[in-house]
Amino acid sequence: MSVFSKLKTMEAAQKSRGLVRIGRESDETIFVYRLPAAVNWAKYPISLSAMIGGLKAASPAIASNVQLVIWTSDYQPMIASVSIPEGNDIWQHLIADSVLSKDVLLAIRQAEFLDFLSSPDVLFEHAGAALFELPSGHLSDYFVRIGNLQSRSGFFSAIFFWTIEHLKGVRHIMCDTWSISTSAAVVADYLMVYEGSTDGSLPRITWSYSPSYIPTSSHKERLIFDAVQAAKKLDGRVLFLSSFYSSGGLERAIVDQLADYDARDSAVLVAIYSVPNTSEYSELVLCSIGELLESRGLRGKEAEASSEVEVLSVSASSYFPDYRVPKVLPFVVLDIKEDADFWARYCGRRLFTLHRDGSTTSDTRHGLRRHHAYHVALDKLFADEAFLKCLASRVQNVAPFQSVFIDGSVASLTMHESLRKVAPGLLEGSEVYVVSDWREIASRKDCLQALNMKDSRSIFLLPAVLTGQTIGDLKRHLRETSLHAMPNIHIMIGLLRPSDPVVMRNYAVLGARYSGTGELTVVEKVALPNFGRRECAWCREHDTLDSALGRADIDAASRDIFEARRDLLQAALLDGLVESEVFFDTSTGNRLPFYGGSLFIDAMIGKEQQKKELDDVEGLEKSRALMELVGSSFLSEADLCFVVANAIQNWRNRTVRASVGRATLDAATVVSDDKFNEARLRAAIWRSLRPHELTLAVRVSSGFEDLISRVFDSVDTVASHQCLGLEASLAFGRELRVRFGGLHDTAKWGSGGFFWLPEVDPS
Repeated sequence: MSVFSKLKTMEAAQKSRGLVRIGRESDETIFVYRLPAAVNWAKYPISLSAMIGGLKAASPAIASNVQLVIWTSDYQPMIASVSIPEGNDIWQHLIADSVLSKDVLLAIRQAEFLDFLSSPDVLFEHAGAALFELPSGHLSDYFVRIGNLQSRSGFFSAIFFWTIEHLKGVRHIMCDTWSISTSAAVVADYLMVYEGSTDGSLPRITWSYSPSYIPTSSHKERLIFDAVQAAKKLDGRVLFLSSFYSSGGLERAIVDQLADYDARDSAVLVAIYSVPNTSEYSELVLCSIGELLESRGLRGKEAEASSEVEVLSVSASSYFPDYRVPKVLPFVVLDIKEDADFWARYCGRRLFTLHRDGSTTSDTRHGLRRHHAYHVALDKLFADEAFLKCLASRVQNVAPFQSVFIDGSVASLTMHESLRKVAPGLLEGSEVYVVSDWREIASRKDCLQALNMKDSRSIFLLPAVLTGQTIGDLKRHLRETSLHAMPNIHIMIGLLRPSDPVVMRNYAVLGARYSGTGELTVVEKVALPNFGRRECAWCREHDTLDSALGRADIDAASRDIFEARRDLLQAALLDGLVESEVFFDTSTGNRLPFYGGSLFIDAMIGKEQQKKELDDVEGLEKSRALMELVGSSFLSEADLCFVVANAIQNWRNRTVRASVGRATLDAATVVSDDKFNEARLRAAIWRSLRPHELTLAVRVSSGFEDLISRVFDSVDTVASHQCLGLEASLAFGRELRVRFGGLHDTAKWGSGGFFWLPEVDPS
């Protein structure tokens, strides 16, 4: 299905809530709306026609996008078009052809379940730093816990919808572990609704689960026998629902046991995920992740492990690695001050923006623009006086170059001009070669001639390196030019800003030895999260606002606030967020209070003289004095978020190195030895954490009042409470609803209560 570039499946009810918005998705995105999965629409043809007609009548959010609708009819998945752009003959043909439409459905199913795997707490792997001992006894370099997906919206509907063809006649469902027992229970309930058996006219559909890994369980025979008998008593079949197939041991154990009872024909085997594309024994595998694992370099089961690699045992009953108990690990001074010099040079220069769309060179050649939660204006950075001074110091002992290679971006042109400005002798008489795509370099005769000229030195200017992929591609293509040229090549990285400490070490420490060229220069370096659309806190806020605006019980004042904030976030994609709009504050232009004595201030003030000067001022005056003294510039809210994100990334990398266990920062704490006692600082910390890290931060709270006492502090003003209520409900609201039954004392949390309180039926 090469016509697919991206599939986005959602429940049809979400269509009316505006979750498809102008400009939020690329023109290639295919939107798929699923009608309620537990309804056999063959029984309600008039309602079905009305539902599809309603979707078609709704004005498409993006006219150029293909929009589809899927539903079930008598245990068969069905598909139709909602909106197909004029002239798109390919899609008209795909939907109209009964055979090809089945291929479309398969592609939708695969895309939806692959999207579920984007959750950070489902696919666990540690890049070789640790192995998992699976319940089967094998060692693996990854572990998949499907049970954690049960909190994802639409997961149960997806399982039921895509399994529907095999559910007819099923009267009992058995799953391979209690971790997906909720899935078995929900599928059973959905099936009763689908059959219309909830009124008692038909027998109930029962379900069970294995308390331990089936192939090694001493109760295997009894468990499978009881499941078969439970279905036979109700004159039906049994569904064995498994979370994940790896080597086939699980399904073989079930099939072998069924053979002993001569019951294979009365059983259906379904796996949610599997490594191979197909299964030898099962009727259905909902999603194969073989290609995904291969793309991540994960090999699965290992024959042996080095004694230096930690082995994490996965419980055969809980399906949790042993380290999954949250462990609070606080900041240390190194986390804050490791990159303090970088921030002292560049804060206050309006170089940093948040929540901004942009493109890298590799993105540009594919016509793509990616999202950056933390965006650095490279062209402004390379023209900054502090950068020029640093650049001059880096090239003091570098020999001249005869050839300069750039990608033609504004950043690379500015970097070239800056190098000419601080070290004109290095580039005197040099020839500039613009290569927008490094893949072309081996086919360009002028480049080949320049690179292989005897006694000629060449320099490649790379504006930024985040993951190392760009420089890795460049090295590969350079090898195709001439092996003799490599020792004469110098690579210069303007800004090295990886999130991975390994990438930082490769280029900042190993240098040219790792890059494979004669020389390598890194001008500036700093660790920053590489957060895209899914991990961007402002994108999550945008989606939360959309969801809240779909509520029927929202008051007019809150609706106006949410709509204005959502529109601001949408418009910010072009230029990013910098000043007071960074945080969700209903008072326009009102900044959160920022008091003295914080971890952030301690890191930024490096001189005793500055500390002494600050002793004479209090409150906001102390904040202003600090901002004027650090780099002689006023710090923006974006500067604050960047420094905090850097500190948290250093903390994240350090705790990963110290222990393969999942560490968490107690992000709600405001009064402690860490001195997180500024409202704005607290909000910046919450914005910098990943969703699963925020979840763990909530779970260390023993109760709702315990959490409240650590979110709000006595030094906070009424205005601070209003903003903190919104920021904290954005950060912790989902977990508050799950753990504590909703937000108590909604007055303190302000309009944020609408994010998470159960919706009230206006009738």
